[in-house]
Amino acid sequence: MGLKNLGGDMEKMKKRNRRVVIGTVFVVALFMMATAVPAISMQGESAKKDLDDTPSSGINLALQINESGITKEVEVLKVLKGVEPPDISDIKREFEKQKHNVKPTEEDWAFIKSAITDLPADEKDKLINEAKKIFEGNSKLSKEEQEELLQKLGYYILKAQEEQVGVKWWSNVHYDMSRVAGEKLVYVSSAHVDTLGSYASWADQHRDQPPLQGLILNRHSWVIWDFPIPGFDNYGPDSCEYFMDHARANFSDYDVSSAYVDIGKGLHYIEDLGCPFHTSAFFGQAHHTNYEEWVSNNWNELKSATDVDVYYVIDDPSEDAKILAYISGSYLDDICYIMNNDPNWQQNSTLVSITRGLIGEAEKFTIGMIVYATKFESPDTVGSNSVPIYDYQTSYAYIDNVACSNTMVLPIRIDHTYIGDLEIWIGWKDDPSPTYAEAKIWDREGGSADNLAINVWANGFQNTHDWRLRVYDAASGDEGEITEFSILIG
Repeated sequence: MGLKNLGGDMEKMKKRNRRVVIGTVFVVALFMMATAVPAISMQGESAKKDLDDTPSSGINLALQINESGITKEVEVLKVLKGVEPPDISDIKREFEKQKHNVKPTEEDWAFIKSAITDLPADEKDKLINEAKKIFEGNSKLSKEEQEELLQKLGYYILKAQEEQVGVKWWSNVHYDMSRVAGEKLVYVSSAHVDTLGSYASWADQHRDQPPLQGLILNRHSWVIWDFPIPGFDNYGPDSCEYFMDHARANFSDYDVSSAYVDIGKGLHYIEDLGCPFHTSAFFGQAHHTNYEEWVSNNWNELKSATDVDVYYVIDDPSEDAKILAYISGSYLDDICYIMNNDPNWQQNSTLVSITRGLIGEAEKFTIGMIVYATKFESPDTVGSNSVPIYDYQTSYAYIDNVACSNTMVLPIRIDHTYIGDLEIWIGWKDDPSPTYAEAKIWDREGGSADNLAINVWANGFQNTHDWRLRVYDAASGDEGEITEFSILIG
């Protein structure tokens, strides 16, 4: 890759001495192999960037293909930048140190006691006192008996919370967070943005339909503060993954509508983990209802925290969801301290600041989950794979049997030390057809600039399931590779 050919032709040597004009927008004609062509728009950049980032400098190319094959300048749309999730090693180590030293406060025990409505006072006290011994490590009950007691208390806590609130985070929060995530990813169609919002509260409205086998109720937590309630908690991350992987299976079956329904259902779980009270079973539960009700009632002021400019790249939905749980859980003690000690906690500026930060973090993970479910990469470039580009030879990358939607974007990333050598075509066909229709999206522009990133915006390809990238290196002296060819289904 990037090797120099000392025997390069004279024309190319002269070309190296010309300055590349940065930021110029070219309008060119595309040669079509089909008589009726759906609309495609392209944006290209002469810089190596993250998959979904639009470089701030470089050669920008904005083109539109219409049915007559003529191109025109169009608005350049920016795809949100993806970044790696934060390293939470220090947070996890701190939690492991104090994991078994965390105890519910007197406010928590009072809440739990009030939630026990079907026992006489002496039985309540007996149950609470034995639970306290479990947290102190002084219980003489067997492990099985301890788990049975904690599970019994879990039923009471769950029943009390659902009677007081009904749903977690309240439906307006889930609705808006899911819709904003879809809107931030500009390739997601408006109809599918509506789907994300409509199904964002499905998991709360259908508590008796858990996605995972062995559960009686839908569970949304990842407990790191105290003891998970047996049969109740620590299923939020796996439930999120279940729906994201179901969505990918639906995309593979060409069922885009069902895929977005599954994504909407799955987003609920990642958004719930942005609430610190979903990281404990007992500690802080006295304030769970009040905190979520406060967030819901003040959502008009807090909603702007969803206006993020990056998202977290997800490669393992369950494990990455746990990262968010650790991030949000690290603030649970601070939130409970404020709510326990400040009579006017609803106006506490620190509480507002913490909450806005958590909403922003949850939104980054929410967007990342959508990208995880909707992105399909060519096997030629997935992972560490790449396709070599050699002088005077044609290189190919394929995406076959992929779902299609009204709106899609195909990111293309090429590492090459002289992009002015390259001619690039995007091709597509229906499943039965042996022949690709093509559009030329790059025609030896860019001069001596290194590397190329192009986002191909495709509209109206509902019956297209096979895509091809064709790259020809038309000069000697520089070589490279296709490092990315993928599709994001909107």
